[in-house]
Amino acid sequence: MSNYAQDLFSLEGTVALVTGATRGIGLATVRALASAGARTVLTGLESENPVAVADGLSTEGLDVTGRVLDVTDAPAQAALVADIAREYGRLDTLVCNAGMAIDPIGNPGKPQRGDEAGLAALDSMFDVHVRSVVDLCDHACPVMAAGGGGSVVVMSSLSGVRGNSAIGLYGITKAANAQIARNIAVQWGAQNIRANAIAPGVIDTAFATPITGDEQLAARRLEKTPLRRFGSVDNIAGTILYLASPAGSFTSGETIVVDGGTVIKD
Repeated sequence: MSNYAQDLFSLEGTVALVTGATRGIGLATVRALASAGARTVLTGLESENPVAVADGLSTEGLDVTGRVLDVTDAPAQAALVADIAREYGRLDTLVCNAGMAIDPIGNPGKPQRGDEAGLAALDSMFDVHVRSVVDLCDHACPVMAAGGGGSVVVMSSLSGVRGNSAIGLYGITKAANAQIARNIAVQWGAQNIRANAIAPGVIDTAFATPITGDEQLAARRLEKTPLRRFGSVDNIAGTILYLASPAGSFTSGETIVVDGGTVIKD
């Protein structure tokens, strides 16, 4: 690779924080950012043992630290950002990846149920996908601004850019994720902070097993996808690397759909 290409995607001298990063897209993102030179902090629930995950990446020569974090714990988020600012003196990249899917489908004709189960699921997903992201960004953006700017990436979803017959509640919160990125792009742009959302289609992870592991559902989805395959975690991690790097330094306020063409299929 030429020096020009390396410089375009280099994160040397930067610091990154990735939530929900012990597996899947989050873990691939940590590996991509750290491989590009970022000192990277990954987080996960205590049950996911983020410290051990980070130690494993360290054996690959990557500068990665693991921290236990429940993103719905607002004081813990504030403390984590303060720790990063104190230890590293800066924060350049924030990837809000922590997520969950507990949409109670119920009657297929009325998936957005207004009953107690549906509202409880919406509240839980809202806390993880929306409230926690707003809170974390409120703490992180001033640190980024003090260091000269940075990049915020919020994980949205294909379900957040189109209507859904089965996961409508999840889609509501993922649409809000994209709006968070647009708001930050406008509110913090003058401080050289960029913010974007990524809307993955079906990515081959444990999270997508209900689709990829069902032969009929998988066949229907692939028929609607021009590339006729599911995505990989590296496809998303690579997009995040672009947004964090000098190559993506003029991209802000966008929702980048990474879905093999599903959303534009006729």
